[in-house]
Amino acid sequence: MPKARVNVGLIGAGRLGSIYAGYLATRIPEARLIAVADLVPERASACAEKYGLSKAYNSHLDIIADREIDAFVVVATTTNHKQIVVDAARAGRPIFCEKPLALSLADARAMKSAIAEAGGMFQMGFMRRFDKGYRAGKAKLDAGAIGAPVVFRGSSRDPYRPSLEYLAPENSGGHILDMAIHDIDIARWYMGEVATVYAIGGVLGYS
Repeated sequence: MPKARVNVGLIGAGRLGSIYAGYLATRIPEARLIAVADLVPERASACAEKYGLSKAYNSHLDIIADREIDAFVVVATTTNHKQIVVDAARAGRPIFCEKPLALSLADARAMKSAIAEAGGMFQMGFMRRFDKGYRAGKAKLDAGAIGAPVVFRGSSRDPYRPSLEYLAPENSGGHILDMAIHDIDIARWYMGEVATVYAIGGVLGYS
């Protein structure tokens, strides 16, 4: 008997959400994208039209109330993650949320408490742990093939600069929380838990 497909509701149809919509609609056979929500009505309707969806919502509460949806994928602006995830957790269905989880520890802890109380499934978008290259490196570390790890150095680059709208503090965590958080996650996975932290940075362009 073929495995049933998961009916997915996408919350957020902006820069990254539109990419997720394409993946969910065309590249993941186990998923069926059936609805999209975005605070900007034009983005929700454009995404729905592009992928032939009959449901386009302008509120995360409306899409969460749709009982046809089995799971939610949250790709909204980071500042909205907390309320969306808390509300979705109370609905008792699985949630995938893009990183970063939130822009403050208080919000992150509130989300964690809501998920724990609801007892549902939750996953953050740390996809590098599933990448075969990173997994091969982890296997070699665990097997002692390269000796005891002493230094981890991460370097990540996008092929183009992000929009200034995205970089606005009210919309994202910037390059550290939104981008370098991947390297922080892999460093913890490879090297163990963090003991101390310090950072050095500078504005090299667009000052």
